[in-house]
Amino acid sequence: MIKNYFKIAWRNLIKNKTYTLLNIVGLSAGLTCFAFITLWIKDEWSYDRFNTKADRIYRVVGKYKSDAEIFEQAVTSVPMGPTLKNDYPEVENFVRFDKSDAVVKNGTQMYAEEGFLVTEPSFFDMYSYKMTQGDPKTALSDPYSIILTERMARKYFGSESPIGKTLSIMLYDSTGKGAPYKVTGVMPDAPKNAHLTFNFLVSFETLIASDRKEFMSDNAWGDNSYYTYLLLKNGASYKELESKLPQFYEKYLAPLNRKYGGAGRTDYTLQPLTDIYLTSHRRYEISPTGSLANLYIFGTAGLFILLIAGINYMNLATSRSIQRAKEVGVKKVLGALKSQLIAQYLFEAILLAMASLLAALFLCKLFQPFFHQITDKDISVFSSPLLLSFMLAASFFLGLLSGVYPAFFISSYQPASVLKGAFSTSGKGVWLRKSLVVLQFTITIILIAGILIINNQTSFIQHKDLGYSRDAILTLKVNGDKEVTANIEAFKNDLKTNPLIRGFTTSNSILVGGMGNNGATTVDNQGKKLYSSTYRLTTDYDYLDVMGMKLLAGRNFSREFPTDERKDSTQNFILNEAAVKAFGWETPNKAIGKPFMMSGRNGKVVGIVKDFHFNSLQHPVEPIAMLLRGKEFAQILLKVDMQRPKEAIIWVENQWKKHFPTSYLDYAFLDKKLNDQYKAEERFSTIFLYFSILSMLIACLGLYGLTSFATEQRAKEIGIRKVLGASIAGIVGLFSKDFLQLILLSVVIATPIAWWAMNRWLQDFAYRIEVGWQVFALAGFMAMLIALVTVSFKAVRAAAVNPVKSLRTE
Repeated sequence: MIKNYFKIAWRNLIKNKTYTLLNIVGLSAGLTCFAFITLWIKDEWSYDRFNTKADRIYRVVGKYKSDAEIFEQAVTSVPMGPTLKNDYPEVENFVRFDKSDAVVKNGTQMYAEEGFLVTEPSFFDMYSYKMTQGDPKTALSDPYSIILTERMARKYFGSESPIGKTLSIMLYDSTGKGAPYKVTGVMPDAPKNAHLTFNFLVSFETLIASDRKEFMSDNAWGDNSYYTYLLLKNGASYKELESKLPQFYEKYLAPLNRKYGGAGRTDYTLQPLTDIYLTSHRRYEISPTGSLANLYIFGTAGLFILLIAGINYMNLATSRSIQRAKEVGVKKVLGALKSQLIAQYLFEAILLAMASLLAALFLCKLFQPFFHQITDKDISVFSSPLLLSFMLAASFFLGLLSGVYPAFFISSYQPASVLKGAFSTSGKGVWLRKSLVVLQFTITIILIAGILIINNQTSFIQHKDLGYSRDAILTLKVNGDKEVTANIEAFKNDLKTNPLIRGFTTSNSILVGGMGNNGATTVDNQGKKLYSSTYRLTTDYDYLDVMGMKLLAGRNFSREFPTDERKDSTQNFILNEAAVKAFGWETPNKAIGKPFMMSGRNGKVVGIVKDFHFNSLQHPVEPIAMLLRGKEFAQILLKVDMQRPKEAIIWVENQWKKHFPTSYLDYAFLDKKLNDQYKAEERFSTIFLYFSILSMLIACLGLYGLTSFATEQRAKEIGIRKVLGASIAGIVGLFSKDFLQLILLSVVIATPIAWWAMNRWLQDFAYRIEVGWQVFALAGFMAMLIALVTVSFKAVRAAAVNPVKSLRTE
């Protein structure tokens, strides 16, 4: 019997090649999209969950409050971890981190490396990381010890064992030329699905040894530059421990705050390890974080695409089944049982669904490299048994569901009625197919509106005025090199003799990814003393001019004013508009002359600069104080002639070698670094675009199939209309009208849903576009245009058929 079912099903599928192809292509495309979206979501959700003790690991974070501001930060001080472990028995262990970049010297070769994670032996006790060489209990015990990942070990030592060998690294080094670090271990490369990423692990004792006196003083509590994680004992409640942290603050930090005149307060909380990547957007995150909102959007899009594919499959199956009504009548006349007919139709529908599943698995394998390229995630459908099982179940369910209609309803009709054609001309099932078309295009319009808004926001980010010139700025990283800082003036003078170099300045930071802060004190317009933790940017005299920043009030730093320079306890400051608002000065002009103290230096505000972005647009512009640098700086910024950038870079390289022959030149254009901080948003936009386009194609396949069915059903009507003088355009319009009415209804339903969803997504950005009605009008127009083209393609062909041939269809 099964063999007979298979033979009949195969003949029917081969006979109706277009129907079969549309069904397989549509459903397999939907399953493939769903599989890749699920893989992306699964990987994002998996961050840090591979750690066996993840449910007991928490990061200590703080919420700072003062009269001028409130903000949350991911960093704490060095004494935080050991003191919490000492005072609270529920803390089993702690680990501290600092993260940095450095120049590594191996023999005569130098490399600029990223991903130095400074930590301590408890790292291996808390996290599920193993070592392939070395002892995890002692590898990070001594100062200037370092563990390499396997990739770094191969890079610097090839196939030789690196244990006991040394690398010269410019990290926490007072000479500025690098200190020898002893390799004490090798470990596998850090997994990508962790918010802690690294290429090197450096002993935390190295940091302490660099300035042991400072780290043992009261000042250590005020230096919030480090990350503290706690491992709680089994059964311990992190909420209970969190409730004790206000007393911890009063015991250790409040006395120091009063002693040194601080007016702010920090409330500490505990953040679960598995929440950090998707939900944390605090100041000074240790690495870029993801977005839970993006997961919701992608998850919804994945379900939508699978639903569109399922609707296509069911619509085509039910509409095609009507054409087989006479087949049912003939079989019943010949003695076929209802149970046999039901089994035949269900078997055929499920067989087609399983063929679509096999096609989807082939497409997953085929497009795996492309998926890796656009997502940077090297994961496969075939490595997830749960996903494969779901795809199998979904395919079987869709096949079963689409086979139910012909199996149970058509097989129940009386042969006499069916053979007279009464069934084929009835309106049964039409309302269901129309409802499914409306649902299908509602989803499609939501996705179109989503991609329009996401692209507009991405474009807005790329072109927004940042308050300074981002183009033509070449950044040279100093990396703490004393040779560079000592001879900078000679380098500057020689460099500027070439007209390709149009500006030269130095700073402690580039305006990407935020910067450090310091306690600051000033007064408001009523003379009330205000305390703030304000961002700090050290510059030289030429910084505002080179960066193209605009002064709103006061003046720039000038050599004509000695009080601008860094003295023993005095120095003047330039602030931004955000500081004017935060300190209640009302206007930039009223801020000029106000007393301002930062880092123990008393001065006054001499200038107010227009707000400029020094963090991503997900964060609002916050108060920042600019002051003249001392001898130290971290970045050189050059304004170069972008008509001849290669020549400018060659000139810079030659002058660097001349003045700093033993130093490493690490350069990049500022606009590239700015774009890098939005890689996640650009990647999200790209992925969403591809999947949205696929969803539209799937919807068009279904619409094409339904149009084909409608033209076949109305072939005689088309012939009669042509004989009576109807034009091709008139016939196309007749077919298009019905579908366009359904799509217009879809626009009405989709608009409020899309508006709500995308406004929720935009809340993640402090600076965002306004969503107007034009976006939804365009989305609706695009959907209607796509539908019109799809319907017209088939309708024109049907209308062009010789009416004589049409009238002979029966």
